[in-house]
Amino acid sequence: MAARILALFLMCWAWLGTPLLAGEWSHTAPQWRILGRGLSFAEIQVFRQEKVVDTLAVVKVDPASNAFRVRHQHPRDIRAWQQELAAPVVFNASYYGKDLLPVGLILSDGNAIGPWRNPQMRGMFVAEPKGLSPDLPRATILDLTATTISAKNLPWTQGVQSYPLLLDYKGRIRVFNTPKTAQRTVITIDRSSNILIFNTNEAYFTLYDFAHFLKASSLEIDSALNLDGGSEAQLYIKTKDFEKFSPSSWENRLRNFLDHQNFLLPTVVAVVPRPD
Repeated sequence: MAARILALFLMCWAWLGTPLLAGEWSHTAPQWRILGRGLSFAEIQVFRQEKVVDTLAVVKVDPASNAFRVRHQHPRDIRAWQQELAAPVVFNASYYGKDLLPVGLILSDGNAIGPWRNPQMRGMFVAEPKGLSPDLPRATILDLTATTISAKNLPWTQGVQSYPLLLDYKGRIRVFNTPKTAQRTVITIDRSSNILIFNTNEAYFTLYDFAHFLKASSLEIDSALNLDGGSEAQLYIKTKDFEKFSPSSWENRLRNFLDHQNFLLPTVVAVVPRPD
């Protein structure tokens, strides 16, 4: 009886949006909306010392049911990317230069674009291994300070190098404390091998603070890699009965011709369902 009362109490807390964690960082319990098989979405409020500081859009992907595709072409609106790729989820990739080429390596269907070696790159999201080896995860994050990669030994067909690695597999925070804040897109893997993509609604987080939040969260994050931030930090979801753009505050600016160029993306990552 006592256990049932406690469970009901916790459910009410989650429903009311009350943070369930103690300490400096906490967040509301995610109320997952099913987007497809092995694909779900939630928004969570983040608290710092019991004060709401940001809202995060979170997509959870089971790589057993969903594949990842990395694409690099002429810059375009994220909605145009989604329409072209027919993907329920699309988000921005890593950094690029004035020539619009990636400053770190990306893999798109096995084709390498950008430099193989950039010492600033600390992590790499990789997916879709060649062949059907049971020893290779369908999607994971590599720590490039511990893993040497080359064109001959990288067995995945999709990938994005980026920096910094916010959190490594030993639970260590791998970013220095700086005062710079911005909108963020961060890709993570949890202890159940799900891939979680986070996009912030506000420009509140420093990278150091985001790493501390992920480590303190109840989402069981095992490793986290920062992607491009600022105006490039975008996440778009579109299914037959749901549509979401994050950060939500930028949606109207995307329709403004004068702002539109600032939001175009040359490289994206798409999530697509695997065939049944």
